[in-house]
Amino acid sequence: MYLLIAANGKLSLEDSDNMRAFSIVEEESGLAATQLSAIATPDEEQHHWLDANAVVELSGRKDDQQWVAKFWDMLAKVEAYGYSDMKTKRVKAHVDPA
Repeated sequence: MYLLIAANGKLSLEDSDNMRAFSIVEEESGLAATQLSAIATPDEEQHHWLDANAVVELSGRKDDQQWVAKFWDMLAKVEAYGYSDMKTKRVKAHVDPA
């Protein structure tokens, strides 16, 4: 799954059934720095901490209890590797080059 930042700044969650990957994809290079400020905090180079609840909202599947449970399970599994923080409900993602 990936958070797509369209050239017009619109955010959408794509490939949302892929619970084995999570990244940020920019249609144009440099969009993450400006378009994610409402839902994310920049981290080390090319990484951002995203509000996991905002990701659920962007999925369009917030009422799909099975999908939501799988999403939170994915985050719980990657917490040991530093890619999520269940206490603050954030997920870390890298920006794929445009």
